[in-house]
Amino acid sequence: MKKGLLLLLLAMIFISLVFQTSPKRAFGAENIRESPERNKKLAVMVILDRINIEDLAGDYPHIRRLMQNGASALMNVSTAVRMDHVSSYLTIGAGTRAYTGGSDGAFGFNEEYDGRKAGEVFANYTGIKPMVQNLVVPNMPKIIEENSKLDHETVPGLLGEMLKNHGIPVAVLGNADFLDEKKRPAALIAMDCQGIIASGDVSRDLLVNDDESPFFVKTDYEKLYRKFTEHARSGGLIIIHLGDTVRANEYLNLANPQQYDAYRKRGLKDADAFLGRMMQDINTARDLLMVVTPFPSTYGYRQRNLLTPFIMAGPGIKPGFALSATTRRPGLVANIDIAPTVLEYFDIQAPVIMLGHPISGSGNGNATLSSLAYLIRMNRGIVATYVQRAYLIKPYVAMQIIVSIGFLLLIFFRKNLLKTLRPLIMANMAVPLSLLLLPLVASDKLFSKYLWVFLLTAGIVLISLIFKETLKAIIFICLATSSAILLDLSINAPLMKLSILGYDPIGGARYYGLGNEYMGVLIGSITTGVTALVDELGTQSRKKAGLFLLCASVFTAAIYLIFSPRYGCNVGGFISAFGTFTVTLLMLPSIRFKSWQPGLIAVAMVLFIVILLADSGSANPPSHISQTMASVKARGMTPFWDIVIRKLSMNLKLFKYTPWTRALLTSIGVIAALFYRPSHILKNIFQKYRNLYGGFAGGGIGCSLALIFNDSGIVASATMMIYIALPLLLLVIDEMQQS
Repeated sequence: MKKGLLLLLLAMIFISLVFQTSPKRAFGAENIRESPERNKKLAVMVILDRINIEDLAGDYPHIRRLMQNGASALMNVSTAVRMDHVSSYLTIGAGTRAYTGGSDGAFGFNEEYDGRKAGEVFANYTGIKPMVQNLVVPNMPKIIEENSKLDHETVPGLLGEMLKNHGIPVAVLGNADFLDEKKRPAALIAMDCQGIIASGDVSRDLLVNDDESPFFVKTDYEKLYRKFTEHARSGGLIIIHLGDTVRANEYLNLANPQQYDAYRKRGLKDADAFLGRMMQDINTARDLLMVVTPFPSTYGYRQRNLLTPFIMAGPGIKPGFALSATTRRPGLVANIDIAPTVLEYFDIQAPVIMLGHPISGSGNGNATLSSLAYLIRMNRGIVATYVQRAYLIKPYVAMQIIVSIGFLLLIFFRKNLLKTLRPLIMANMAVPLSLLLLPLVASDKLFSKYLWVFLLTAGIVLISLIFKETLKAIIFICLATSSAILLDLSINAPLMKLSILGYDPIGGARYYGLGNEYMGVLIGSITTGVTALVDELGTQSRKKAGLFLLCASVFTAAIYLIFSPRYGCNVGGFISAFGTFTVTLLMLPSIRFKSWQPGLIAVAMVLFIVILLADSGSANPPSHISQTMASVKARGMTPFWDIVIRKLSMNLKLFKYTPWTRALLTSIGVIAALFYRPSHILKNIFQKYRNLYGGFAGGGIGCSLALIFNDSGIVASATMMIYIALPLLLLVIDEMQQS
């Protein structure tokens, strides 16, 4: 009896021990979280490629848990030349936008490449002999050559190089191979500047045959997990490429929609299970875990749904939305931010050539929505704005051109009908304000935006028509527009970020501050509005000093908001505004300067610029301005000339393709025609409104400066010209009716 009880007790102890064993122990792997060797920092980057944020809305509990406990965002995936899948990986590793030239992929030393061992081919191409345990990128010479042609300095493999130089282990595991194609772009993130990855496995040994998977293969998650545990003991950076979602994406044009969808969901389900298992070995109080999607799905790409999901958890990462100094927008990061984030985790200072910034958690989510639901809704709005931009901007530009040409035809042939154009000209002036206010009232539907633009513009025009005098109508539209922009700018530009005329998170040229479109609108409208107001008040008041103080105060406040890294952060806009406002002040006829006063103004403006530059240099978080200053300080004038060349190149490109070019040229053509016919009409107007003439002259200088000093200067010049040419047309109509 006692022996029986003893045997029963031993059996119960055995069963208890078995059931207390963790799943990873049951699979025969050591618990690396408790391993005494795990005293080194570990950063794990899981590549879950060719998906969109909407794909994560399914039943993926481990991904959902990671989003709840970590920081998540949409990620801009722009590269140096165009939206390119493989180049996005290279961009992540470089920390600045890069381009592969079509080259990708890594091989183990002993893998076959062009009939020889990859390590031997690599040595033959580069003169560098890798070690047997290394992975190599044979096409590294071509990658380096392609990036040397870019208009900015890019160092492929900079992340891997920095980690290598600081003794941090780097490994790449997994692939997205199918049929005879080698799909191993994750190596472009981890490689050093020579094209070598210290260790890892990207071979087909990590695949298993499966008749129910795309191309009849899938990732061998068991083997991949064992490889992960082996490398994790040494710490460092481990990049794991889960290739099943990539292979499923390749089936878009091969399988029927139902089967394609099933493959994608299965790939995500398997990835979620693997992530859940791996998370048991990762302590996010110490380790860094990132889930990165370098490029959207093919279907998403076709729909222009170009932002991808990003999730991160680790020490000091507050749950909520991820953000960086690159975007300054919770829930939005850029692919160039990943390398600085990894370097910061390993206490390595990112080089100034990396244009990205470390990602952090904002610590604030949405009170009514989960992070995922909020990001899906945010993405829907961004995509809608990106897609609909052309459908709203092109008709607006066309309307400007039609009204301007119609004005010329009527002034030459049917002067008596000119007054019918007055509401249409006012409408053209009012549209930028309508587009700024649009996010407050319109939905994401294009019809809703058309409707509300019409209603808002009509409302502004009706209010303007209440003013019987044309000058007062001009003052109202211009000052209402500029005041709305300045107010929005002072509260972190919530409307501009969503406006059709604002900046574009998908293009990624700017994420915050004052975009070039509204920069032109602001400078043009405030200059015309203020000088017209001086003309209106000047006939009723002898307080000339007060008028000058009014102009100087308004212009100074505008310059500060345009240039300050905390608000507008627009260097080209600052130069344009400074030139515009200075010329305008000096040309105000109602203000008589003593001989010494212009010099005093110049000294005051120089001091103001010095203060702004000091403010920019110490900006926290970093801005475009402070980053440029740091680059110039570290590398001389090379970054400055790179910027100049890039701006000129972009302007040349935009001059050929943007519809704003035609609007600008039409406006200039109309003004030029008015100098000849009707004769003396412009002279009469400028003599009547002499302060406004100073504003027009200053605006003309500003247009030229905007064209020179902005990378989309043609756009800024065209939007600035709206508030020079169109008010002038209204005054011509007024003058024609009175004569």
